[in-house]
Amino acid sequence: MVRALSFFLFLFVLLGVTACSSSKQPRSADDETGFGSRSFLQQINAIRARGCNCGGRKYPPVKAVSWNGQLENTAAAHSNYMLRRGRLSHSGRNGMMPEKRVAASGYRWSYVAENIAMGQRSTTEVIQSWLQSPQHCRNIMSRNVTEIGAARSGAYWTLVLAAPAYK
Repeated sequence: MVRALSFFLFLFVLLGVTACSSSKQPRSADDETGFGSRSFLQQINAIRARGCNCGGRKYPPVKAVSWNGQLENTAAAHSNYMLRRGRLSHSGRNGMMPEKRVAASGYRWSYVAENIAMGQRSTTEVIQSWLQSPQHCRNIMSRNVTEIGAARSGAYWTLVLAAPAYK
């Protein structure tokens, strides 16, 4: 019995040491900056796949969205603008609202929405804060949305949700 316990103790220690001695895992962009597009997209799609209660209204599961670089650039420009101005606002340079900013980027849209936030430290934190806001949550759960792009600049976050215009 003592021999068996000694063997299991040895095995446990050996496994613990080898697990700890592995080389340091690379950090993701989300670890470094609090934002990673892959993580962001995965989290949004997981929420959309299970459905969500937005302010007391139950939204059923909806289709996954894809990442769009033009929408990401539009989001980045707006997050940078908010950082320079030091305030949270849907209104951008020259009073441009999200629809006009997206169109100015060259994206031909049939649907556009925007979520903004300030102060969250990670992708998970900002998404969770949007889910606590009925309107932001509805934007995430909208069946009209097929593509997203998001960015962070300092403490400022922008998520642009859209669907392209069909020809």
